Amino acid sequence: MFSEALETRYYEGCGREGPIRCIFLSEFHPVAGPKIACQFPEDYISKEDFDSISTYIIPKPPMQKCTMTINALGHKIVGYPIRIDNSRYERNMYLFNLCFICDSWSKTVQYEPVVKKLGEHLTLMEEETRFVSNGSSKMPTLLAHLLHDLNTYRRATLIEGDTVMHLKVVEVRQDPPAVHDFDVPVLVSSVGLPQPGRPRSNSPEGSEMQSKEHLDVEHDELFVIDMDADWDLTTKQLLPLINGYNHVAKISTDTKIQNALVKSCIQNLVYYGVVTLIPVLKFSNIYRATTKLCRLFHDPDMQKSCLAFINKGDDKTSLAEVLRILCALQQGTTLRTVCERHAVDSNPFCIRRLVVFAQLHGLIRCLKRYPVIVRSPSRPNGLISNLDQMFHVRRLFTGLHCADEICCMANIDLPTLDQMIDDDPNVSVIWR
Repeated sequence: MFSEALETRYYEGCGREGPIRCIFLSEFHPVAGPKIACQFPEDYISKEDFDSISTYIIPKPPMQKCTMTINALGHKIVGYPIRIDNSRYERNMYLFNLCFICDSWSKTVQYEPVVKKLGEHLTLMEEETRFVSNGSSKMPTLLAHLLHDLNTYRRATLIEGDTVMHLKVVEVRQDPPAVHDFDVPVLVSSVGLPQPGRPRSNSPEGSEMQSKEHLDVEHDELFVIDMDADWDLTTKQLLPLINGYNHVAKISTDTKIQNALVKSCIQNLVYYGVVTLIPVLKFSNIYRATTKLCRLFHDPDMQKSCLAFINKGDDKTSLAEVLRILCALQQGTTLRTVCERHAVDSNPFCIRRLVVFAQLHGLIRCLKRYPVIVRSPSRPNGLISNLDQMFHVRRLFTGLHCADEICCMANIDLPTLDQMIDDDPNVSVIWR
């Protein structure tokens, strides 16, 4: 009954990762042909089962030194067949393959780099000391050590003489979303909570609200960045500017790094969970509370993290006031209106940090504006002097580009775009 339930729940292509059930070393014996030289656990694969698939385990030359996956006999086998040409062997060559066995439904792509690295490492050891072909007595212990550590810790360290090899099973995630010029990268410490950074400056919030209606906002560091980590050169240049407020286009301009390279680097950071993307923070934005906001009512850990993240330096922040502001965010009401209504200037916390925190946790969502031409273009009414710029921008009013994207693509600020939309009766705005 249990096996039937398991087969119903897990199936090939379900995307679940399973443990390594067995590791075995196979080789081509000059007399006996393909055989299993060593496996752990012992007798996990019978001789009859191995013989039925041995032509795939020890394949023809075109398949050698290629990562291969075999799904047969209720197992999924991952291997990296090796051929060493040398006159010291009976047939002037030695063939072997170290393989991982998993359940037939299990995703195994994460094990492919490990199997390949192991195969290449054993090749070096074989060429130097004939560690594999001599039937080393250390092989069973090595396989048992690999199986335990890779399943338990997802990493293993092999030490043989002066040679040390580190192995790690890297999680294979879904492809990250495309990064746009108007996206704002935010550094996060983990999948859980954002990491509070250095104390903020004491500049009044009111002055910030007056000057941050366009895409360019002043530098305000949100997170402590470990610049001593083993980052590549491009990432080291980008990290100081990833502060939760700078959009991609501004980061590219300030660092003088090619825009496509900046996007590629940030997309890589998103893939590994170092960075997440949020919309540009503006006080003219409209935010709407989501159903996840109830988590902040009931989760003490999230409440503590939120208050620590948004505090200006004291402990006088009231959770009730935070919740009141987040609940007031609704369609048709801008962030500026909510701030004025609740006298945010007198609150001992930073409203901008609260918006960033709430977006990172899905407590609120930013509604974006998508201009679209609903009738045939009319003649310009003379309020815009640069007609070439106006017609260039109007071509983007298709309902597929949000206001922030249009500002980046047309290299204009938001007030100019708002003026174009207001002056043209043929343009409507879709909020979504």
